Amino acid sequence: MALEILSLLMEPKEEIYPWDTTTLAAEAYFSEAEQQLASDPWLEQELIATAPGFLSQLDNLWQAKAPVLQTPHLQAKLSAQFAQYVPQEWLATISRQASQMIDSQKSLGAQLVQCVQELVPNCLEEDLLVLARPYANAMRGNLDTATAAQLNITPEQWTKLSEIQQAKIGLAIALYALKQTPEEEIL
Repeated sequence: MALEILSLLMEPKEEIYPWDTTTLAAEAYFSEAEQQLASDPWLEQELIATAPGFLSQLDNLWQAKAPVLQTPHLQAKLSAQFAQYVPQEWLATISRQASQMIDSQKSLGAQLVQCVQELVPNCLEEDLLVLARPYANAMRGNLDTATAAQLNITPEQWTKLSEIQQAKIGLAIALYALKQTPEEEIL
């Protein structure tokens, strides 16, 4: 069986996908399948009833197989770099959120905002996007300078900072975290 599959895969063929869905034969097949579904109300009701469960199972399988970043490594890096300036809860949240951005199609600014948004609930997403703009541009330049410029504080001063100032620091750390994620191992 395995040899048959291997030989079929190794056989040179002009067609990569053997069934062209734009042909008349394919159209006839789809029309017949739709008529069969329409003529049997029980089948349609069964599909409607079972589809959510099936799709839920697919979602669970997809999530189980999706690559997961080992956040303890990233969190350890963030703690080593920023624990003297920022509360540990912030670093854990930024680490977790940054690890979820591995295959994200979002812009860098949107990724930065997602990393800190739950930490500063009183800031609107639009405001955070404006604050994130310089950091997204800093990604093209010197990352360490952009991050270090925000960390001229002591732990005692953290609680005295406004939420906007804390958000700026969080965005700088998120930028550092996102820069670290490609180096992390994927399970």
